[in-house]
Amino acid sequence: MSTKLKSIRSIAEDKTWVSFLHDNHPYSLLHWSIAGVNHEQKDVWLLQDEVSFEVQEFETIELALAWIDENLTEITDILG
Repeated sequence: MSTKLKSIRSIAEDKTWVSFLHDNHPYSLLHWSIAGVNHEQKDVWLLQDEVSFEVQEFETIELALAWIDENLTEITDILG
């Protein structure tokens, strides 16, 4: 795992979210769990494109990071 992916993982696990740039395009990886009245319990990691607001859902952070590693290879900055 690259240094940048390790940093993304560490920040995401600590804060439950992290934003980063891929080729100057902003993304966020965040943990989402909801529960309560009229809400289905959910425990997933979301990868959100911050321009189009398209979201991909992953069951674990490992799956999210594997997808990022394969598809977003030009991570330029980690915004924390």
